[in-house]
Amino acid sequence: MNQKLKIGLLLENEYVNSHIKELIEWASNESGIEISHYLIAKNNPNIQNSLIKKLFSVTFIRKYINNYFKKLIMRYEEKRNLLNSRNHSNISRKYKITEFKISKFTYGAQFSKNGISVTLDEDSLKTLKELDLDILLRFNKRILKGEILNLNKFGILSLHLGDDMKYRGGPSGFWEVYNKEPNSGFIIQQLTENLDNGNLLFRGKIATEKTWLLNRAELNLRSYFYLKQFLKEIATNKELPNYLKNSPYTDKVYRNPTNYQLIKYILMRIQNKLKDIRFNNKSNRYQVGFQKSSWGDLEYRKSIFIENKEGTFNADPFVIEKENKNYCFVECFDYSEKKAKINVYELSEQGSVFIGTALEESFHLSFPYIFEFNNDIYMVPESSKNRDIRLYKCQNFPLEWTLEEVLISDIDAADTMILRKDNRWWMMTNEDPLKLNNHNYQMNIYYSDNLLNGEWISHKNNPIIMDSNKARNAGLVFAEDSIFRVSQAFGFYKKYGENFSLNKIEVLDSNNYSEKTFSTHTKFFDKNILGSHHLHSNNIFSVFDIWKKT
Repeated sequence: MNQKLKIGLLLENEYVNSHIKELIEWASNESGIEISHYLIAKNNPNIQNSLIKKLFSVTFIRKYINNYFKKLIMRYEEKRNLLNSRNHSNISRKYKITEFKISKFTYGAQFSKNGISVTLDEDSLKTLKELDLDILLRFNKRILKGEILNLNKFGILSLHLGDDMKYRGGPSGFWEVYNKEPNSGFIIQQLTENLDNGNLLFRGKIATEKTWLLNRAELNLRSYFYLKQFLKEIATNKELPNYLKNSPYTDKVYRNPTNYQLIKYILMRIQNKLKDIRFNNKSNRYQVGFQKSSWGDLEYRKSIFIENKEGTFNADPFVIEKENKNYCFVECFDYSEKKAKINVYELSEQGSVFIGTALEESFHLSFPYIFEFNNDIYMVPESSKNRDIRLYKCQNFPLEWTLEEVLISDIDAADTMILRKDNRWWMMTNEDPLKLNNHNYQMNIYYSDNLLNGEWISHKNNPIIMDSNKARNAGLVFAEDSIFRVSQAFGFYKKYGENFSLNKIEVLDSNNYSEKTFSTHTKFFDKNILGSHHLHSNNIFSVFDIWKKT
């Protein structure tokens, strides 16, 4: 029987939040992982200034108002955005860790004058070493110094909410919203003596949410999920993964917002509410355009657009040639039915002709990725609402299709693309491992030796991409022997489909994946175009979609 990965938790006190509670419960059900101890300092420092000194402080009233102001904002956002959500309803609850079967270890320590830095005393270090823990997880705000950093097999691991390349400091989740960043980051690191520059083990980015607390809550939700997967990987492999490259940090270290910045934040919230009203207008919807050209010669302004039918919009186009004719398959979303089907148009230099509905199910279908193999034509539409990845085969082109096979079941995935390379089938898909229908930040790869009746194996490096700025698939184009994955990016306020990038696939095999951004498209010929999030081409016709306000 393999020895369990033995974990200790560094805590501030005996109360933990819902994420740590769920981590403890998760570990108790994992055969190779054990959270055996929690660690608390026996001598927390008293850094309180005298009341008289506080009262005579120049900044006392300002800080008091600032803290009160922040609490009001947090209470409002918690009530409006978190407590009624299915994912964050327990966000403010605290749980006593004594409810769990975990041993307590109280250590003695020396604290710095400000009470932030801590060094364990010799007796505590000796006893802690005897506990033979493999990992310590830090869930307090202390800066740890000295021998404790190297006392355990895998050191001390810590979650940090914030992009280590752009947002160091705090409060977590606030400044990304305030500065209208399209994404917010988190890292898992192994602590070292170098403050804010530990050994980087994992980096992830999600689309920035619309409010401070919601953004922080989503960062916590996602980061704790990956922490669990990370611990499971260590328990299996009996080693840490390779360190990632740290980047020089040139920006400021962020602190608590001032009263002025808090007021500005509230005004921005009001402005975003007004944007919601504008962007939810049905006139601001997608439309499909096309041009007879290779994708490299495409000019949006010279393109022809397919007219949306009343009460619908078209998006996610894919084009294929058949018997010297070119057909464009699109997602057609119907507002009345609140779901989409796959329609098909015949394209020419003069315009488009509606052929009919190619595929419709009781659930939503979109992103009709289409390809040819052995003289047969297949389609892999998005069927995330049905929690599967489906392969359809054309029986009578272009309108008769039958379900050939469910490639992967019980998966929350969107915008799947399949290609054949080096005698193997490769699947790129945007999977949400938490199954919360959020497909915007993670791209996974699966591979199989056979398209039909094959076993689809998860790539060893999944998630291949963990970044809402480039993870989501938006098409696939080819140029001679090169393959380009089109990826879409999010604007601030989860602005879906703001722009797209072309990324040349440089390495694709069972051990590695790499791509290099070839070009990014952020501006369009018409000021009324809010964005574009799709591009495909058969090098006869190129097709795309735009998000346009009218």
